[in-house]
Amino acid sequence: MRNILGHIRRSLSTRLSLWVAVIVAAIFATVYSMLFSEIREVMREEAFSKATKTLEGTVLHIDNTLHSVEVASNNMLYNIEQHLDNPDMMFELSRQTLKDNPILTGCSISFDPFYYKSKGQYFSAYSYNDGKNILTEQEGNEEYQYHTMDWYLIPRLLDRPYWLEPYMEDASVGIIVNDIFTSYSQPIHDKRGKTVGTFSVDICLDWFSETVSAAKPYPNSYSILLGRGGTFLVHPDTTRLFYETIFTRTLEKPDSALRALGNAMLDRETGYKEMEIDGEDCYVFYKPFKNTEWSVAIICKESDIIAPYVRMKWAYLSIAAIGILLLVVFSSRIVRKNLRPLRHLTKSAQRVADEHFNGDVHESHRVDEIGQLESSFKTMQQSLAGYVGEIKQQTETLEGRNRELEEAYERATQDERMKTSVVRHMTGQMAEPVSHIVKTAQVIRDGGRQMSADELRAKTREMTDNTTKVTGLLDELLKTAQEETRTTKGKEGES
Repeated sequence: MRNILGHIRRSLSTRLSLWVAVIVAAIFATVYSMLFSEIREVMREEAFSKATKTLEGTVLHIDNTLHSVEVASNNMLYNIEQHLDNPDMMFELSRQTLKDNPILTGCSISFDPFYYKSKGQYFSAYSYNDGKNILTEQEGNEEYQYHTMDWYLIPRLLDRPYWLEPYMEDASVGIIVNDIFTSYSQPIHDKRGKTVGTFSVDICLDWFSETVSAAKPYPNSYSILLGRGGTFLVHPDTTRLFYETIFTRTLEKPDSALRALGNAMLDRETGYKEMEIDGEDCYVFYKPFKNTEWSVAIICKESDIIAPYVRMKWAYLSIAAIGILLLVVFSSRIVRKNLRPLRHLTKSAQRVADEHFNGDVHESHRVDEIGQLESSFKTMQQSLAGYVGEIKQQTETLEGRNRELEEAYERATQDERMKTSVVRHMTGQMAEPVSHIVKTAQVIRDGGRQMSADELRAKTREMTDNTTKVTGLLDELLKTAQEETRTTKGKEGES
């Protein structure tokens, strides 16, 4: 890590490339954040549109199918009411209903007790399509009292057509039936308008389950179908079918969002809600059927809805990262190539710093700022070389003069030492005669009156002799000084 940082600090091209990359990355980040914000919203709207269209297509398909069942049932009801005087024909009409409408699984033409006295208390022409054949029988006995069944009673009591909630048909006598059906039942009237029976056609719930479950706008989406009261008629968790409503789990764990969804679906509203289901954020799109009081909903996980956005986001980010990496590599090479003359100049400057002023300066023959810098540096180097040459010449001259001065100073110092030595020597020789002169003068002064003439003359001669010695020494010292002066002036003249 330190080596990398050190390289970055030392390399101008690397720093410039990194700065370019940082600026470009900042621009990309700003543009991409704005772009992806818009894209996310657009994709969210498209996802909602896709889910809504899937839901509407499913509802429309089921509504159209149910409407076709109603139309077929109404047409057959007219034939039934026109042939009430022929009970045996009811079996043929029941079979014909299933032949003309393959989506129907069962058909019952049932009459009130003893309506046909010759047929007894129970008379119901029932046909069943097992997928291979259409089976027909007369149903109704003490074990299967159809007069008490919802599909028979409710339309008679309401005196109008009615779609029943799905129910389990478990017949172990006659035609064996073990399926869950929903029935479209309507009353049969005689010519006087009296209700005499019920005409019922059955659709297997499996068809609803397959049709609703096929509505998958996204891989992990699923659909539910609610009946009256919120009972689950279709749900991926089959353990909740018919035994639970959409509100059941809210009793154990309050969930206002789920309760609001249930109420909206029971109120036959159309729309969508955002909510959390099984720990995941989901969007629930719901819509009622026109022909029944049921409502269907498609649950789409948010992760599925935004999956294309996430994939596109990572794809763009990968492309951007690769692009920035390539930008760093190529810009580093381009900058390094363009800075190559500067590196040559750096080496030349180092040579100049090391006092090598006559080295060659690399010429790139460029006319831009770097070329101008090379030209200026070359001119500067030449000027420095000439200037330094002059300085060296002057320095050598000054050093020569300095050596001469040092030699002169040394000679002067030696002469001074010699003069000092001579003076000290002569002074030492003069000390004794001067001392005798002083002592003799003191003797003559103190005792001259008591001395004889001979003693006085002897002392006088002694003083005269010492005085002569001192005078001779002074003359010799003066002579030496004069010779030294002449020698010094001669040397100065030569210099």
